[in-house]
Amino acid sequence: MPITGSFALTTVNGASGARTPASGFMAGGLVLLAIQFLAPYFSYIPKSSLAAVIICAVIYMVDLGVIRSMWNSKSKFY
Repeated sequence: MPITGSFALTTVNGASGARTPASGFMAGGLVLLAIQFLAPYFSYIPKSSLAAVIICAVIYMVDLGVIRSMWNSKSKFY
């Protein structure tokens, strides 16, 4: 679970046009501030809505060509 959180944060950071390591520091700081002050309000948001936000952020990193070729490949491991 923590790994997917950092993966989503990196994806959103890259999709927003960040180009320097300082942007990761800023994003991490904003996450810490959000956890500190907004955590009580996050409990009212359904987990499915939070998951949808992460999926929407990460979906652009999926290469459909690779998925199609893996789906159509014959594997000897069933």
